[in-house]
Amino acid sequence: MNWSKTSFVFTLCAVIAACSSGPTEEEIAVQVEDFRQRSAQYFNAGSFGQAYQQARLGLELTPADDGELNLLAGHALMMMRNLQDVAKSEKYLLRAQEALETYRADLVLGEYHLRYGAMLNAHARRQLILAKELSTLDEDQRQEEIETNEERIEIAEQHFRDATELFLTALEQSPNDLHALQLIGQSCAYLNDHATARTHLEHAIEIFMESRQYKNRILATDTKINLRQETLLRAEMLKDINAEVSIRILLAGLDKINNDTSAEIEQYSTILALSPNNLNINFARGLCYYKTGNIALAIADLERFISNTDLPFEHPQVRRAFEITNDLK
Repeated sequence: MNWSKTSFVFTLCAVIAACSSGPTEEEIAVQVEDFRQRSAQYFNAGSFGQAYQQARLGLELTPADDGELNLLAGHALMMMRNLQDVAKSEKYLLRAQEALETYRADLVLGEYHLRYGAMLNAHARRQLILAKELSTLDEDQRQEEIETNEERIEIAEQHFRDATELFLTALEQSPNDLHALQLIGQSCAYLNDHATARTHLEHAIEIFMESRQYKNRILATDTKINLRQETLLRAEMLKDINAEVSIRILLAGLDKINNDTSAEIEQYSTILALSPNNLNINFARGLCYYKTGNIALAIADLERFISNTDLPFEHPQVRRAFEITNDLK
């Protein structure tokens, strides 16, 4: 064999070997990063199914303890609307917590416990009502259903306790994290620890109020900000207002449980000052005014709700509003 043929054979073998050896570590790392970025983009866009799919594809190419990919996969599953998908998120979030050891991983794992507990609790309480009301069940079946769902409620309460511990851990590292403050308020409320829930929720309100005052001051006095900066600042303020409204609704719920109607009305009035078109709050405040005998204000709120709502007449809220206003006139 002459040297030119020998060289050609060796070159061909080298090419075949290179092709058959698969992608290099560097190429795999690039692919994993692509999956990571696409997963984050899908998650931020609210496409949680696609976010989970991309994160899972990334995990197939890299060791299972990749913290960020596990966090993305678990967080995406946790945001699904059914109990089964939310349950599957735990294994990913536990891996993320172990790998990352950051307050963010603790926070998302706590959010899983809160979300799963809330869904399980709601499901169990619905089933309890059915078990007590269905005439098709014999007594043995009825008792079995009652015991099963009471056990589910106990499991949900343990999830709320686990969530609270994780939120406390996250808040130790980031005491002013608004999301953590809101979530721990919810978990404490589920555990009927209303005083602790109120403490954390009111702390979040204070932060939001200071932030809003600061941003309003910039908008009113800073002549150097351009149109783009002003637009971004107003968008941030709107996001803050929406979050504050959610927290104030939780506080109003605690006031309602404690039969403090005056405080409940105060929360609703503050919400309407922040979000004037929130018709559900008009309805809720109207009920409070009706309860306290303030007829004129009750009618004003409920008629505003009736005149502007898109809900059909058959909806319970609309029917209730009509019943009250007709009764008061």
